[in-house]
Amino acid sequence: MKYKLPGAFSLCFLILQAINGQNNGVVLPGTVNPGFRSADTLEVLAFRRLLNFISTESNSGKKSDINMDSLKRLSEVHFLSNPVQAIGSSFTQENTSYDNFLPQVYHREGLQGSPFFLAAYVPGLVVNQLDTVIDKSDYLYNYDKVSGNLLLKRGNESPIAVNRDQVKYFCLKADKGGYIFERVSLINPNEYFQVLFKGLKFSLYKQIKSKFIPANQKTDGYSSAGKDFDEYRDLYTFFIIDQKKGEPVEFELSKKSIRKALPAENAFIEQYFKDHKGEDMDELYIQHLIEKLNN
Repeated sequence: MKYKLPGAFSLCFLILQAINGQNNGVVLPGTVNPGFRSADTLEVLAFRRLLNFISTESNSGKKSDINMDSLKRLSEVHFLSNPVQAIGSSFTQENTSYDNFLPQVYHREGLQGSPFFLAAYVPGLVVNQLDTVIDKSDYLYNYDKVSGNLLLKRGNESPIAVNRDQVKYFCLKADKGGYIFERVSLINPNEYFQVLFKGLKFSLYKQIKSKFIPANQKTDGYSSAGKDFDEYRDLYTFFIIDQKKGEPVEFELSKKSIRKALPAENAFIEQYFKDHKGEDMDELYIQHLIEKLNN
């Protein structure tokens, strides 16, 4: 593809265009009086900081590899900051967790896949519900695709799950580029969704879940059937949000599904399909389409 970018940088580049593209009228939803570019809300500023963090070339190299021989998930509540008072309002935190138990997972040597989004805990930033950026350089982060939890760890300590009510956005910094996740209330306020593109007209999200499938091989001594290994199988769901209508639409990576998701943009979409005939229908293809729709 002519527009394909290496690795996670495609995400950074496309979203960065959306945010910095305020010269073209593209701003984050919720911006106060978008006609005035200086009136960025705390959310816009916080999101831009996440983008700058994952798009910078410099990386401390700090990370912690996952011990695949001991996959554990703990259900401790962890507050990233003490209760704070916002201007003109107050905020009270309750000492409650969004869950009470996260199961231990045992696996065989033949385990395929992983419950974790990245192979290591990496640097990251968190934006809380007050649009404040939480930057704790002594912590490393990862995303658990099975439980849907943001995990953090410090040094050799065991990882703990972050109270979901405290997190609005978080980012994970890879070796090149990175990834941003958001709790999207229009889709499901209790889940994290990877941000593929945010725009004034349309935004694009991806939900990433992983399902543990145990080995199920059976044999009669002559032949066997089934799999002889445990597996974490990733499941992806894509959403487009029409910002004007405030409605999310689930779709698949197919032309038929995209047409159905955006019926009002049929003429533009058909022309886009013609202009990109023969290209793979993948995430970058859809990212580029949504980017064009926002211009």
